[in-house]
Amino acid sequence: MLLKFSLYACALLVLVSALSVPVFLLHASMPFWQAAGISSIWGREWYPYEHLYGLLPAITGTLWSIFIALLIAIPCGICAAITASELLPRHLAEKARIGMEVLAGIPSIVYGLIGLWVLLPFLQAVFDMLTGHSLLAAGLMLSLMILPTIMLMSMDALQQVTREQREAGQSLGLDWSTQLTRVLMPQAWPGMRSGILLALGRALGETMAVMLVVGSLDRLPQPFYNILQPAQTLTSRIGREIGEAAFGSIHFSALMAAGLMLAMMGLTISLLGKR
Repeated sequence: MLLKFSLYACALLVLVSALSVPVFLLHASMPFWQAAGISSIWGREWYPYEHLYGLLPAITGTLWSIFIALLIAIPCGICAAITASELLPRHLAEKARIGMEVLAGIPSIVYGLIGLWVLLPFLQAVFDMLTGHSLLAAGLMLSLMILPTIMLMSMDALQQVTREQREAGQSLGLDWSTQLTRVLMPQAWPGMRSGILLALGRALGETMAVMLVVGSLDRLPQPFYNILQPAQTLTSRIGREIGEAAFGSIHFSALMAAGLMLAMMGLTISLLGKR
């Protein structure tokens, strides 16, 4: 009886914790929504001392950086997982896995410092930029950070395909490439999709690394597809300004609204993944 009560209590605690986060963010950001209104989502100006709180540049920067990261990390992570689990000898595959686990455990601030020291000068030299700070730098940094998650979970998903299913494909005379596309990938895709969603959640929440390389410039790219310009993301804005905002002020509430936007993005992505 005590064990059942403990299990129910733990399950209730998890449910309450999951619901309390969006409720807290909504409550903390309510003064901002009441003062600035929903039109602030597509506002372009962010000057807290002039009571201008346009969120559109940060939202656009967030979406661009995540799109660039996923565009690079998804194919690279899945291809690396296929190579490690299906082609490499076991001892080499284990070494590759250990390397990815090490990368997954590195703090984001370390990635940011590497970006400052290596990535920004490289982009500055290659694209003849004033500084390397840009949406491209943020996307490349995020792709490196989420790559281990996608690769490791894709490897696990491929390794969970049973021997019977593999032998059934071989008995039908399928070559390796056909077996990969017709047997392995369809069976492993749910696990791969979970890895992509987890990686996307990490990309949404990364602050320090993005803040150090994106440039934190509150303006829309001109033109909108110019990813070589400095920009702003929701996480970099929160990271830079939360220490300056007075608790309870509209500025503080606006930053909570940015956090609420991130939480809603994550919730939407999770629901779409379930669908």
